Amino acid sequence: MYLKLNKIFTLITILLAISFYIGLEFNKDILIAQTYPKQEVNEQLKKETDKTLSENNTTTENNEEKKDNIQKSEEEKENRLENSITTIWSLFLAGGPFMWPLLLASIIGFAITMERLYYFSFHKFTSKTFEQNILDKLNEGIDSAINFINEHKRYLISKILSEGLEVSNYEPDNFIKGVEREALSYFSQAERGLPVLAAISTIAPLIGFLGTVSGMINAFDAIANADSVNAKIVAAGIKEALITTATGLIVAIPAMAFFQYFQNKVNAFAAEIETVANHIYKELLRIKGKSSEEIKNTIKQTITTN
Repeated sequence: MYLKLNKIFTLITILLAISFYIGLEFNKDILIAQTYPKQEVNEQLKKETDKTLSENNTTTENNEEKKDNIQKSEEEKENRLENSITTIWSLFLAGGPFMWPLLLASIIGFAITMERLYYFSFHKFTSKTFEQNILDKLNEGIDSAINFINEHKRYLISKILSEGLEVSNYEPDNFIKGVEREALSYFSQAERGLPVLAAISTIAPLIGFLGTVSGMINAFDAIANADSVNAKIVAAGIKEALITTATGLIVAIPAMAFFQYFQNKVNAFAAEIETVANHIYKELLRIKGKSSEEIKNTIKQTITTN
């Protein structure tokens, strides 16, 4: 189990490292590609402005008014352009290369969550009254309890108990060993993917904090290279820091929540198997003790008669 977890963590680390490298290359290309369209738009706006101003280059108040109106319209166009660029994709790119490992982690976490929800929805572990029903049937006799278990094979708990009884030959110790062996196989199925969810919930915030450090480094680097310091110089670095931190938490919180939910379901199922198996174990011990007493009484009667 320990080696399996090590392999999982190693694989996740490799995938995150690869996605980070891809993010570095992709972000570089995107930033270069985004620079030219914006420059073209600004040049086009500038040409239109110059043309309009050259046509209306007079000293009258009407021309001054037109110039002000043109400048205002240009500012409105630029504001609309900037607002349209501010989308989820632009925020993703503004977060820097560390957003790519977080994107990969979110995709893996979402896939595992959906698969586990499907598994837990279509596999009935037990019913709310299963334990009480077993106790009632045991009061009627072990055969009644076994019949009840066989009639409810749609529940995983019934399958485990039934398989334990089949290999036990009504021996209490063999029954417990059989239940433990069969339960392990079902638990491994129920817990499949949960270590990966746990890893994502742990690693995603760390990647986010690493992005925060990267953003602050970029911000201070911009300050060091600037002649005069203002808010715009450090805004990009701080924005990168905040976006990666928020994204890391957004990825980690649902992963941790679903991990706890699934793990609690498995733990509750394990506890109920242990409780019900203990009831059956006690009944088998009682039957075994009763049989031993009957054998002893038979031997005593035989000796007395002789």
